[in-house]
Amino acid sequence: MSCVTNSQIITKALPFEFGKSMAETKKRILPLCDSVNERLNEPIQLPTAIKSQSQLDCEGFIYAGKKRKVELIFADDALDMIWILTEAEEEISFIREFKKLYGEPTHVKEDITFFLNDGVAVRNKPHEILFISERLKAPYKEWLNSRE
Repeated sequence: MSCVTNSQIITKALPFEFGKSMAETKKRILPLCDSVNERLNEPIQLPTAIKSQSQLDCEGFIYAGKKRKVELIFADDALDMIWILTEAEEEISFIREFKKLYGEPTHVKEDITFFLNDGVAVRNKPHEILFISERLKAPYKEWLNSRE
């Protein structure tokens, strides 16, 4: 059983910065990843993307004490979403630690526990941590509320 502690949790502020371009983000994360791949996401799914949605995949990023795959999603070349792949047995620990950091979740669904005010979620299908930009909070709130 993996034990995630508060000191191991890193927030969205490090080393990623929402709104930065793919080129800026790639330069910043290259030393933190074993490998980085770029790709175009089609069809566009983010409500903030009008022209394009692209992605950087970072393998080997250290998060909560383990090497992980991180998916950085860009809407019209601005970082808007970060997925960090986790493992099933870590879910409860992450939720517990996020509650300590952010308080009670705003939305608890079968597949996701969301701390929307802080732009953080724990998803269980697949197992991932999600960080969203400020500009995605309103569309996500609408989507989460529609799932009631």
